[in-house]
Amino acid sequence: MKSLTKYAVLSFVLTVAGMCFAQPAANPQSAPAAVQPKQADSEAIPAASPNALFPAVVARVNGIPISGAELEQLVRSELANIGNPKWNDLREDYRGQLVLGMLDSIISSKLLYQKATAGGVKATDAEIQAEMQNFAKNFKSDAELNVALASQNMDRASLEKNLVQNLVISKFVDENVNKKIEVNQDELGKYYSTHVTEFQHPDIVRTSHILIQPAGDTPEQDTLAKQRAEALLARVNKGEDFAKLARENSMDGSASQGGDIGFFSKESLAPEYAEAAFSAPVGSIKLIKTQFGYHIIKVTEKKKEGLSTLEEIKDQLIQFLKNQKAQAELKKLVDQLRNDAKVDVLIPAGQPLK
Repeated sequence: MKSLTKYAVLSFVLTVAGMCFAQPAANPQSAPAAVQPKQADSEAIPAASPNALFPAVVARVNGIPISGAELEQLVRSELANIGNPKWNDLREDYRGQLVLGMLDSIISSKLLYQKATAGGVKATDAEIQAEMQNFAKNFKSDAELNVALASQNMDRASLEKNLVQNLVISKFVDENVNKKIEVNQDELGKYYSTHVTEFQHPDIVRTSHILIQPAGDTPEQDTLAKQRAEALLARVNKGEDFAKLARENSMDGSASQGGDIGFFSKESLAPEYAEAAFSAPVGSIKLIKTQFGYHIIKVTEKKKEGLSTLEEIKDQLIQFLKNQKAQAELKKLVDQLRNDAKVDVLIPAGQPLK
């Protein structure tokens, strides 16, 4: 089952790690009027179901309730990453830490969202629909998406509400944190010279790929996926732009980068992928199959074992240091918002409920 953690709530950690220096959203000038979920002191929270882990309301942030259902969504998303163990089978201390950690993330997100909306930040219909479509790409069918949502006590309405919050917070953080972050040459040089071992690498290869996954597990579906991959390979071999085809057809996150997945060592790739990438010369293109589906691989660069120079890793290091600074600044912002806010936690601290 695919995890919905990112979409259940925009946690503080996800805000920093996943959305710092993100690509600009869709052009709001070409979008319809913005929509936002209601946020009011009187917002109705339905009664908790008999099997719910938490009561109907678990906390209030400046009077706005946080529902037990929202907390449970995030908790169950986290548990999905470790095989969906039964709640009562978890160690009591782990349950307590998990609950309080997830609740803390929700509170931080709510504070940022309230700050952003108070300043007039909105998400447009076009942006929301684009996010919904990007999310749906992770699933082979509407039915699979619905099953995944239901398994974590969500539906499409609650998913859309969370995506709106994600977009609004992302815009706010980008404008008030990310755009103010700078890294100078002295900082780059100092980090590089004091962390030299981090830039040692084995033999590595850089590739781009177009991933085509079968729609299911039947031989017929596998054949259809292979035929589609072979048709795309033929188009590449006739001279069509690889990056454009990857953006339009690849079924993984690298599509937005034109299929580029960066540098990897042999040990960090799927065996079939590694064999193809390391045995082929730079510039070659081939079709292979792995457990993930059919890959059209383009080998773009190779490096022998050694030490990357500062110039070689400059762009990545700038991004890394910017993210470090952004994380620190965002923490300061959230801490200040907490100091100025009225936060009431209504469940026992450090104590699981069921």
